[in-house]
Amino acid sequence: MKTQLLALTPLRPLVLVLLITGCTEAGPICGDGLLEGAEQCDDGNLTDGDGCTACALEPAVCGNGVVEMGESCDDGNRVDADGCPNTCDSGPSCGDGITESGEECDDGNVVNDDECSNTCRAARCGDGLVQAGEACDDGNDVDSDACVACAEAICGDGIVRRGVEACDDGNMVDDDACPNRCDGGDGCGDGFVQPGEECDDGNFDETDGCLSICVTASCGDGVVQAGVEACDDGNRADDDACSSTCEAAICGDGLVWAGMEVCDDGNDVDEDGCLNSCEAAVCGDGVIWAGMETCDDGNDADGDACPTSCEPAVCGDGFVRLGVEACDDGNTDPTDGCVLCGHDECGDGIDGPTTECDDGNSDNTDACLSTCVLNRCGDGFVHIGVEECDDGNSDDTDGCTNACLVRS
Repeated sequence: MKTQLLALTPLRPLVLVLLITGCTEAGPICGDGLLEGAEQCDDGNLTDGDGCTACALEPAVCGNGVVEMGESCDDGNRVDADGCPNTCDSGPSCGDGITESGEECDDGNVVNDDECSNTCRAARCGDGLVQAGEACDDGNDVDSDACVACAEAICGDGIVRRGVEACDDGNMVDDDACPNRCDGGDGCGDGFVQPGEECDDGNFDETDGCLSICVTASCGDGVVQAGVEACDDGNRADDDACSSTCEAAICGDGLVWAGMEVCDDGNDVDEDGCLNSCEAAVCGDGVIWAGMETCDDGNDADGDACPTSCEPAVCGDGFVRLGVEACDDGNTDPTDGCVLCGHDECGDGIDGPTTECDDGNSDNTDACLSTCVLNRCGDGFVHIGVEECDDGNSDDTDGCTNACLVRS
């Protein structure tokens, strides 16, 4: 048989336990802090009088400084007038579900926002706890803050909220001294149309229908009304960049923009006196001005089909047409150095130095043959009204005499 010494933990009084070991299995050990077997308690020590002696519950001892079964307190003294009387019963306990002396209520729970608070006080407005039916509870009786009689402060409750409202007359009348916004009625900009104001939209946006001076927005007020006006230069002039109708000046609006347009007839017709570019029509602009020009090729060349007079080139206009005329002196004098612009062509209807006549047709029965020579007796062509016949020979013995008379 062996003898073994067991040292207990430092939390217990140091004891030596003599254990006799044998061949049988060890049972519960009282004092090891473990509740085992038939132990009623095990407080981890072998001290008697602390409520657990030899691992068996002992009757509570008031005054031993240990709160035991049946005690609500134990301060370890015999002073009766302190917080724990000598009976170790501290009296009523809030939360035990029993309304006792000093308690207004006791609902036995730890819910603080029901009808009975955790201090066993009946719920009331002003206790700082938001209860059912209360919107707020700031725990004070100040009426000028955000919580009034446990209701959120609002404009119209008749109480002026400090720092938020300028007035509060408790009604919903907008045209009295205190409007429904409780801002004291600051005049223009308060959102209410007062005498002397055309409008009041409660903002300072200059681009809407009401200016910040509470005057209805209009063309010419110098402020561009969003979505309504393209411009507004504050004047009624129609010859600048912004018209009197608050539209941006453009070519074709019928208004001459000073310094930018020469004309503006308000149409898209290019053939009148004012082009679609708002420039005055002139010969050489490439557009034929109806009633004023016959042609306009948009250049300043005089030798083409349309000279700078904007009339089609003709012989005698004084302009030598390249590839067509050799000269053009601007007259019809056949005796000067330029006759028919340097070209005498048979059939052109103009008598020239190289033709006897030129009637401009191919009729050989009139006075001028198609070869531009005069119709004569003996040429083989009967000159109607002048000759009876013309056989084109000199035989005076045939049916047509040399005098172009029919032989009888």
